[in-house]
Amino acid sequence: MTTAQDLFAQGSHAFAEDDYEEALDLYSQAIEVNGTYAEIFLKRSATYQKLGKDKEAYGDAVHALELIKEKPSSDVTVEAKAQLRKGVAAFHLQDYQTAKVALEACQALSPEQRTLASWIRKNDQELAKLPKAATPATAAPTAAAPATVAAAAPAAEVTPVVSAVASTPVPAPLTPAAHRVRHEWYQNDTFVTISVFIKNVKKDAAEIIFTDQALSVSVKMPTGSDYSLELDPLSHKIIPSESKYEVLSTKIEIQLKKEVFAIKWGALEGDDVNAGSMAAVSAGATPAYPTSSKKAKNWDALAKEAANEEDKADGDKALNQLFSQIYKDADDDTKRAMMKSFTESNGTCLSTNWDEVGKGTVETRPPEGMVAKKYSS
Repeated sequence: MTTAQDLFAQGSHAFAEDDYEEALDLYSQAIEVNGTYAEIFLKRSATYQKLGKDKEAYGDAVHALELIKEKPSSDVTVEAKAQLRKGVAAFHLQDYQTAKVALEACQALSPEQRTLASWIRKNDQELAKLPKAATPATAAPTAAAPATVAAAAPAAEVTPVVSAVASTPVPAPLTPAAHRVRHEWYQNDTFVTISVFIKNVKKDAAEIIFTDQALSVSVKMPTGSDYSLELDPLSHKIIPSESKYEVLSTKIEIQLKKEVFAIKWGALEGDDVNAGSMAAVSAGATPAYPTSSKKAKNWDALAKEAANEEDKADGDKALNQLFSQIYKDADDDTKRAMMKSFTESNGTCLSTNWDEVGKGTVETRPPEGMVAKKYSS
């Protein structure tokens, strides 16, 4: 007979593989077998959060706290995680006062929780925007009174967690669910690069926070809604001071500096059972630029000209200057080919051959030694 622990382990593996629907099914099966483990409810809460089901995520976090109350432990780590999970879910449901109580309870139990400070700051910012009458003073619960924290949520709506678990009151969302935002990632020996595809984001509307094993992304979208991506824990440690991000017109590109050089990440988040070594990237090869234009081009001359215009340019900036020069002098078919191939391949392919590009969609093709992986939040 399959035990709850076996199903939990299988669910955690599916979660690490970004298969959240499968993880949700396995965690739910584990709860049906034995619904007394708070850790399973917390993992299912995290899975619901990934799927954008904030009310269900909130319900599981509250139920986990109820189970912890029934079986107190000297180890407050699980309770702190449950309070953090409850606070994050309440934040997404725009119940900022409930979120404040839960986050402060987490802080009292375990202030070193990753991303906690970021969530407290974001929640306080939202509370400050509300009218004074909407934010009545509420005493923060202490580590010795988790039951008070669990009971603080307003009973605006009742949503069943699963058939085997009693209904848990959850706050009602004030606005419709946010639009799902796609993000993808790939890696090389040094960096893991994450692309979050949101267009026309203002630079001051994005907040990206790096810690040694967590990433927090908060964006005020052009539509006025909020987007959040929380990867905690990352599957491997990073170097926060050497990680960086850039807000572009079509996406936000985030680079995580690997703490261990050349380790191949098999997953972005959670336990990584598929970790390995990156294949050595071939070195010394001369860059090959497009040669299929109907007009003969001296690519080396163009590259030299672009480099001379700004001696300090390097990396993506220098490459963009080169391609701008190529595009400027190209004929209409070449321009169409360049635009279509670059856009459809998510920036991994640039072709000047319209006869080839015009036949169909250009697939994503990362450079040799890198791995591309589709990833939806």
